[in-house]
Amino acid sequence: MSVVNQDIRGADQAQAATAPGRDFEAEIAALRGDRNRWKAEAEKLAEQFQNTPTIDRSYLLAKGTMRQRQTYHALAKEVKADEIQRRRELGQKYLAEQKLDPETAKLVVLQKDGFASVDLSQHQLAQGAVQECLDIYQQAIDSGKELLSKDSLEFVGDAGWPFIASGGVYKLATSPLLLAPVIRYFGMFPIMTGFGLLSARNEEFYPHSSQRLHFDPEDRTQLKVFVYITDVDETSGPFMAVPAEDSAVLYNNPDFRLARQDDNAVREGSIRTFTGKAGTAIFCDTCRCLHAGARPGDKKRLMLSIEYNIPTHLHSKLWEGDPVPERRSRTLKVRDYNLNEYTEALLAHPKPA
Repeated sequence: MSVVNQDIRGADQAQAATAPGRDFEAEIAALRGDRNRWKAEAEKLAEQFQNTPTIDRSYLLAKGTMRQRQTYHALAKEVKADEIQRRRELGQKYLAEQKLDPETAKLVVLQKDGFASVDLSQHQLAQGAVQECLDIYQQAIDSGKELLSKDSLEFVGDAGWPFIASGGVYKLATSPLLLAPVIRYFGMFPIMTGFGLLSARNEEFYPHSSQRLHFDPEDRTQLKVFVYITDVDETSGPFMAVPAEDSAVLYNNPDFRLARQDDNAVREGSIRTFTGKAGTAIFCDTCRCLHAGARPGDKKRLMLSIEYNIPTHLHSKLWEGDPVPERRSRTLKVRDYNLNEYTEALLAHPKPA
Protein backbone atom coordinates (compact mmCIF):
# COMPACT_ATOMS: atom_id res chain seq x y z
CA MET A 1 0.00 0.00 0.00
CA SER A 2 1.21 3.53 -0.58
CA VAL A 3 2.42 5.66 2.31
CA VAL A 4 1.89 9.43 2.25
CA ASN A 5 4.36 11.68 4.01
CA GLN A 6 2.63 13.60 6.80
CA ASP A 7 3.46 16.37 9.27
CA ILE A 8 5.39 14.48 11.96
CA ARG A 9 4.38 17.00 14.62
CA GLY A 10 0.99 15.31 15.00
CA ALA A 11 -2.39 16.94 15.50
CA ASP A 12 -1.84 17.89 19.17
CA GLN A 13 1.33 19.82 18.37
CA ALA A 14 -0.22 21.54 15.38
CA GLN A 15 -3.11 22.75 17.55
CA ALA A 16 -0.73 23.85 20.29
CA ALA A 17 1.00 26.19 17.83
CA THR A 18 -2.14 28.30 17.47
CA ALA A 19 -4.24 27.60 20.58
CA PRO A 20 -4.24 30.55 23.05
CA GLY A 21 -3.01 30.05 26.60
CA ARG A 22 -0.92 26.95 25.91
CA ASP A 23 2.85 26.67 26.36
CA PHE A 24 3.88 25.27 22.98
CA GLU A 25 7.59 24.95 23.85
CA ALA A 26 6.80 23.07 27.07
CA GLU A 27 4.53 20.67 25.22
CA ILE A 28 7.18 20.02 22.59
CA ALA A 29 9.79 19.38 25.28
CA ALA A 30 7.46 16.93 27.03
CA LEU A 31 6.72 15.19 23.76
CA ARG A 32 10.43 14.84 23.00
CA GLY A 33 10.93 13.38 26.46
CA ASP A 34 8.21 10.79 25.83
CA ARG A 35 9.71 9.95 22.45
CA ASN A 36 13.19 9.48 23.88
CA ARG A 37 11.91 7.40 26.78
CA TRP A 38 10.05 5.02 24.48
CA LYS A 39 12.95 4.92 22.06
CA ALA A 40 15.13 3.78 24.95
CA GLU A 41 12.58 1.06 25.71
CA ALA A 42 12.66 0.03 22.06
CA GLU A 43 16.46 -0.17 22.11
CA LYS A 44 16.40 -2.29 25.26
CA LEU A 45 13.86 -4.69 23.78
CA ALA A 46 15.62 -4.72 20.41
CA GLU A 47 18.76 -6.19 21.97
CA GLN A 48 16.82 -9.41 22.47
CA PHE A 49 16.32 -9.62 18.71
CA GLN A 50 19.77 -8.27 17.74
CA ASN A 51 18.03 -5.66 15.65
CA THR A 52 18.41 -1.95 14.98
CA PRO A 53 15.33 -0.49 16.67
CA THR A 54 12.69 1.59 15.00
CA ILE A 55 9.40 2.96 16.22
CA ASP A 56 8.70 4.84 12.99
CA ARG A 57 5.39 3.25 12.03
CA SER A 58 5.38 4.85 8.58
CA TYR A 59 8.75 3.26 7.82
CA LEU A 60 7.69 -0.14 9.15
CA LEU A 61 4.51 -0.16 7.07
CA ALA A 62 6.39 0.52 3.86
CA LYS A 63 9.91 -0.85 4.27
CA GLY A 64 10.34 -2.67 7.57
CA THR A 65 11.97 -6.10 7.65
CA MET A 66 10.24 -8.98 9.37
CA ARG A 67 12.72 -8.68 12.25
CA GLN A 68 11.95 -4.98 12.68
CA ARG A 69 8.22 -5.66 12.50
CA GLN A 70 8.54 -8.44 15.07
CA THR A 71 10.47 -6.12 17.40
CA TYR A 72 7.84 -3.41 17.11
CA HIS A 73 5.02 -5.91 17.68
CA ALA A 74 6.72 -7.18 20.84
CA LEU A 75 7.25 -3.62 22.08
CA ALA A 76 3.64 -2.69 21.33
CA LYS A 77 2.41 -5.72 23.28
CA GLU A 78 4.36 -4.50 26.31
CA VAL A 79 3.28 -0.86 25.99
CA LYS A 80 -0.37 -1.81 25.44
CA ALA A 81 -0.48 -4.72 27.90
CA ASP A 82 -3.33 -3.20 29.92
CA GLU A 83 -5.47 -2.62 26.82
CA ILE A 84 -4.75 -6.13 25.56
CA GLN A 85 -5.75 -7.63 28.92
CA ARG A 86 -8.94 -5.55 28.92
CA ARG A 87 -9.80 -6.89 25.48
CA ARG A 88 -9.04 -10.47 26.52
CA GLU A 89 -11.55 -10.15 29.35
CA LEU A 90 -14.06 -8.39 27.11
CA GLY A 91 -13.76 -11.14 24.51
CA GLN A 92 -14.45 -13.85 27.08
CA LYS A 93 -17.43 -11.89 28.39
CA TYR A 94 -18.80 -11.41 24.86
CA LEU A 95 -18.63 -15.12 24.02
CA ALA A 96 -20.32 -15.98 27.32
CA GLU A 97 -23.13 -13.45 26.93
CA GLN A 98 -23.99 -13.57 23.24
CA LYS A 99 -26.27 -16.03 21.53
CA LEU A 100 -23.96 -17.57 18.96
CA ASP A 101 -25.18 -18.52 15.50
CA PRO A 102 -24.90 -22.23 14.68
CA GLU A 103 -23.08 -21.44 11.42
CA THR A 104 -20.03 -20.05 13.24
CA ALA A 105 -20.56 -21.06 16.90
CA LYS A 106 -17.86 -23.71 16.58
CA LEU A 107 -15.91 -22.29 13.63
CA VAL A 108 -12.22 -22.13 14.52
CA VAL A 109 -9.54 -20.51 12.39
CA LEU A 110 -6.56 -22.75 13.14
CA GLN A 111 -3.24 -20.98 13.73
CA LYS A 112 -1.42 -23.39 11.41
CA ASP A 113 -3.79 -22.50 8.57
CA GLY A 114 -4.62 -18.87 9.26
CA PHE A 115 -7.83 -19.16 7.27
CA ALA A 116 -11.25 -20.82 7.20
CA SER A 117 -14.41 -20.41 5.13
CA VAL A 118 -18.12 -20.92 5.73
CA ASP A 119 -21.25 -20.73 3.58
CA LEU A 120 -23.49 -18.03 5.08
CA SER A 121 -25.63 -17.62 1.97
CA GLN A 122 -28.79 -18.69 3.82
CA HIS A 123 -28.21 -16.51 6.88
CA GLN A 124 -30.39 -13.42 7.14
CA LEU A 125 -27.53 -11.11 8.15
CA ALA A 126 -25.37 -12.21 5.24
CA GLN A 127 -28.28 -11.87 2.83
CA GLY A 128 -28.92 -8.33 4.08
CA ALA A 129 -25.27 -7.38 3.58
CA VAL A 130 -25.19 -8.92 0.10
CA GLN A 131 -28.31 -7.03 -0.95
CA GLU A 132 -27.01 -3.72 0.41
CA CYS A 133 -23.74 -4.19 -1.49
CA LEU A 134 -25.55 -5.04 -4.72
CA ASP A 135 -27.74 -1.95 -4.35
CA ILE A 136 -24.74 0.30 -3.63
CA TYR A 137 -22.86 -1.11 -6.60
CA GLN A 138 -25.81 -0.57 -8.94
CA GLN A 139 -26.19 3.01 -7.72
CA ALA A 140 -22.50 3.60 -8.40
CA ILE A 141 -22.83 2.24 -11.93
CA ASP A 142 -26.01 4.23 -12.61
CA SER A 143 -24.32 7.44 -11.47
CA GLY A 144 -21.91 7.22 -14.40
CA LYS A 145 -19.03 8.33 -12.19
CA GLU A 146 -15.70 6.58 -12.53
CA LEU A 147 -14.89 4.40 -9.53
CA LEU A 148 -11.69 4.96 -7.60
CA SER A 149 -9.35 2.17 -8.64
CA LYS A 150 -5.90 0.78 -8.03
CA ASP A 151 -4.59 -1.75 -10.52
CA SER A 152 -6.82 -4.83 -10.25
CA LEU A 153 -9.41 -3.42 -7.81
CA GLU A 154 -12.15 -0.80 -7.91
CA PHE A 155 -13.32 0.71 -4.63
CA VAL A 156 -17.10 1.05 -4.57
CA GLY A 157 -17.66 2.29 -1.01
CA ASP A 158 -16.49 1.95 2.57
CA ALA A 159 -17.45 2.30 6.24
CA GLY A 160 -19.55 5.36 7.01
CA TRP A 161 -20.39 6.20 3.41
CA PRO A 162 -22.27 4.83 1.65
CA PHE A 163 -22.42 2.01 4.23
CA ILE A 164 -24.08 3.39 7.36
CA ALA A 165 -24.66 1.98 10.84
CA SER A 166 -28.27 1.02 10.11
CA GLY A 167 -27.30 -0.96 6.99
CA GLY A 168 -26.83 -4.66 6.44
CA VAL A 169 -23.04 -4.58 6.13
CA TYR A 170 -22.53 -2.85 9.48
CA LYS A 171 -24.97 -5.21 11.18
CA LEU A 172 -23.08 -8.21 9.80
CA ALA A 173 -19.64 -6.81 10.68
CA THR A 174 -20.66 -6.14 14.30
CA SER A 175 -22.54 -9.41 14.83
CA PRO A 176 -21.56 -12.56 16.77
CA LEU A 177 -21.82 -14.38 13.44
CA LEU A 178 -18.43 -12.91 12.46
CA LEU A 179 -17.04 -11.70 15.78
CA ALA A 180 -17.11 -15.07 17.57
CA PRO A 181 -14.50 -16.73 15.27
CA VAL A 182 -12.41 -13.53 15.29
CA ILE A 183 -12.36 -13.39 19.10
CA ARG A 184 -11.40 -17.05 19.32
CA TYR A 185 -8.55 -16.53 16.85
CA PHE A 186 -7.10 -13.43 18.54
CA GLY A 187 -7.91 -14.51 22.08
CA MET A 188 -9.33 -11.03 22.63
CA PHE A 189 -12.03 -8.62 21.47
CA PRO A 190 -10.87 -7.00 18.20
CA ILE A 191 -10.79 -3.52 16.73
CA MET A 192 -12.63 -3.15 13.43
CA THR A 193 -10.44 -0.80 11.41
CA GLY A 194 -12.62 -0.69 8.32
CA PHE A 195 -14.68 -2.38 5.66
CA GLY A 196 -15.34 -1.77 2.00
CA LEU A 197 -16.86 -3.13 -1.19
CA LEU A 198 -14.37 -4.13 -3.89
CA SER A 199 -15.00 -4.83 -7.55
CA ALA A 200 -12.38 -6.92 -9.34
CA ARG A 201 -10.90 -5.53 -12.54
CA ASN A 202 -10.01 -9.00 -13.73
CA GLU A 203 -9.84 -8.40 -17.46
CA GLU A 204 -6.04 -8.46 -17.37
CA PHE A 205 -3.08 -9.24 -15.12
CA TYR A 206 -1.40 -6.37 -13.26
CA PRO A 207 2.09 -7.54 -12.17
CA HIS A 208 2.45 -5.02 -9.33
CA SER A 209 -1.02 -5.56 -7.89
CA SER A 210 -2.69 -7.75 -5.28
CA GLN A 211 -3.22 -10.34 -8.03
CA ARG A 212 0.23 -11.59 -6.94
CA LEU A 213 0.90 -13.23 -3.59
CA HIS A 214 1.59 -10.79 -0.76
CA PHE A 215 1.32 -10.17 2.98
CA ASP A 216 -0.63 -7.21 4.36
CA PRO A 217 1.51 -4.72 6.33
CA GLU A 218 -0.72 -3.74 9.26
CA ASP A 219 0.74 -6.04 11.93
CA ARG A 220 2.14 -9.49 12.57
CA THR A 221 -1.45 -10.74 12.69
CA GLN A 222 -4.86 -9.50 11.57
CA LEU A 223 -8.07 -11.09 10.35
CA LYS A 224 -9.95 -9.99 7.29
CA VAL A 225 -13.34 -11.44 6.53
CA PHE A 226 -14.06 -11.52 2.81
CA VAL A 227 -17.72 -11.98 1.91
CA TYR A 228 -18.57 -12.81 -1.69
CA ILE A 229 -21.34 -10.54 -2.99
CA THR A 230 -21.60 -12.41 -6.28
CA ASP A 231 -21.24 -16.13 -6.92
CA VAL A 232 -17.55 -16.87 -7.44
CA ASP A 233 -16.11 -19.78 -9.39
CA GLU A 234 -12.72 -20.50 -10.93
CA THR A 235 -13.39 -18.01 -13.76
CA SER A 236 -14.30 -15.09 -11.45
CA GLY A 237 -10.86 -14.33 -10.03
CA PRO A 238 -11.46 -16.07 -6.66
CA PHE A 239 -9.61 -15.24 -3.46
CA MET A 240 -6.49 -17.36 -2.92
CA ALA A 241 -4.38 -17.95 0.18
CA VAL A 242 -1.38 -19.96 1.33
CA PRO A 243 -1.60 -21.61 4.79
CA ALA A 244 0.35 -19.80 7.49
CA GLU A 245 2.62 -22.81 8.00
CA ASP A 246 3.62 -22.69 4.31
CA SER A 247 3.82 -18.88 4.25
CA ALA A 248 6.28 -19.11 7.15
CA VAL A 249 9.16 -19.57 4.69
CA LEU A 250 8.95 -15.79 4.19
CA TYR A 251 7.07 -14.72 7.34
CA ASN A 252 9.84 -16.10 9.57
CA ASN A 253 12.69 -14.78 7.41
CA PRO A 254 14.08 -11.90 9.53
CA ASP A 255 15.46 -10.01 6.53
CA PHE A 256 12.37 -10.31 4.32
CA ARG A 257 10.66 -7.05 3.34
CA LEU A 258 7.06 -7.11 2.14
CA ALA A 259 6.92 -7.48 -1.63
CA ARG A 260 4.75 -9.18 -4.25
CA GLN A 261 5.68 -12.81 -4.87
CA ASP A 262 5.24 -15.24 -7.75
CA ASP A 263 3.40 -18.49 -7.07
CA ASN A 264 6.65 -20.45 -7.19
CA ALA A 265 7.80 -18.71 -3.99
CA VAL A 266 5.79 -21.27 -2.01
CA ARG A 267 5.49 -25.04 -1.96
CA GLU A 268 3.75 -26.44 -5.04
CA GLY A 269 0.13 -27.24 -4.31
CA SER A 270 -0.03 -25.06 -1.18
CA ILE A 271 -2.19 -22.30 -2.69
CA ARG A 272 -5.84 -22.70 -1.67
CA THR A 273 -8.51 -21.24 -3.97
CA PHE A 274 -11.86 -20.21 -2.44
CA THR A 275 -15.01 -20.42 -4.55
CA GLY A 276 -18.60 -20.19 -3.35
CA LYS A 277 -22.04 -18.66 -3.52
CA ALA A 278 -22.80 -15.04 -2.73
CA GLY A 279 -22.72 -14.94 1.05
CA THR A 280 -19.67 -17.18 1.41
CA ALA A 281 -17.36 -15.78 4.12
CA ILE A 282 -13.60 -16.33 4.18
CA PHE A 283 -11.68 -15.59 7.39
CA CYS A 284 -8.00 -15.00 6.61
CA ASP A 285 -5.02 -13.73 8.57
CA THR A 286 -3.65 -11.60 5.76
CA CYS A 287 -0.52 -10.66 7.73
CA ARG A 288 0.51 -14.30 8.27
CA CYS A 289 -0.85 -15.84 5.05
CA LEU A 290 0.36 -14.98 1.58
CA HIS A 291 -2.75 -14.24 -0.44
CA ALA A 292 -3.95 -12.92 -3.79
CA GLY A 293 -7.07 -12.67 -5.91
CA ALA A 294 -8.94 -11.04 -8.77
CA ARG A 295 -6.80 -12.80 -11.36
CA PRO A 296 -7.98 -12.67 -14.99
CA GLY A 297 -11.33 -14.33 -15.56
CA ASP A 298 -14.55 -14.14 -17.54
CA LYS A 299 -16.99 -13.22 -14.76
CA LYS A 300 -17.53 -10.22 -12.51
CA ARG A 301 -16.51 -10.52 -8.85
CA LEU A 302 -17.83 -8.29 -6.09
CA MET A 303 -16.43 -8.83 -2.61
CA LEU A 304 -16.91 -7.20 0.79
CA SER A 305 -13.74 -6.89 2.88
CA ILE A 306 -13.97 -6.39 6.67
CA GLU A 307 -10.77 -5.75 8.62
CA TYR A 308 -10.24 -6.71 12.28
CA ASN A 309 -7.07 -5.91 14.23
CA ILE A 310 -5.64 -5.97 17.74
CA PRO A 311 -4.16 -2.96 19.61
CA THR A 312 -0.63 -3.55 18.30
CA HIS A 313 -1.51 -2.72 14.68
CA LEU A 314 0.75 -0.20 12.98
CA HIS A 315 -1.96 2.30 12.08
CA SER A 316 -2.55 3.10 15.77
CA LYS A 317 -0.34 5.26 17.97
CA LEU A 318 2.18 3.36 20.07
CA TRP A 319 1.48 5.60 23.07
CA GLU A 320 -0.58 8.69 23.76
CA GLY A 321 2.22 11.10 22.86
CA ASP A 322 3.38 9.21 19.75
CA PRO A 323 4.28 11.98 17.24
CA VAL A 324 3.56 9.80 14.20
CA PRO A 325 -0.06 10.41 13.14
CA GLU A 326 -2.72 7.72 13.13
CA ARG A 327 -2.32 6.27 9.65
CA ARG A 328 -5.80 4.93 9.05
CA SER A 329 -9.08 4.20 10.76
CA ARG A 330 -11.72 3.74 8.12
CA THR A 331 -14.51 3.48 10.68
CA LEU A 332 -14.26 7.12 11.79
CA LYS A 333 -17.14 8.06 9.47
CA VAL A 334 -19.45 5.48 11.06
CA ARG A 335 -22.14 7.21 13.11
CA ASP A 336 -23.58 4.60 15.46
CA TYR A 337 -25.74 6.42 18.00
CA ASN A 338 -26.55 3.24 19.92
CA LEU A 339 -23.09 2.20 21.05
CA ASN A 340 -22.66 -0.36 23.81
CA GLU A 341 -19.45 -1.55 25.46
CA TYR A 342 -18.85 -4.00 22.61
CA THR A 343 -19.47 -1.74 19.60
CA GLU A 344 -17.58 1.07 21.31
CA ALA A 345 -14.57 -1.22 21.75
CA LEU A 346 -14.97 -2.53 18.21
CA LEU A 347 -14.91 0.93 16.63
CA ALA A 348 -12.33 2.25 19.13
CA HIS A 349 -13.25 5.89 18.63
CA PRO A 350 -15.34 8.32 20.69
CA LYS A 351 -19.11 8.06 20.74
CA PRO A 352 -20.54 10.73 18.39
CA ALA A 353 -22.07 13.76 20.08
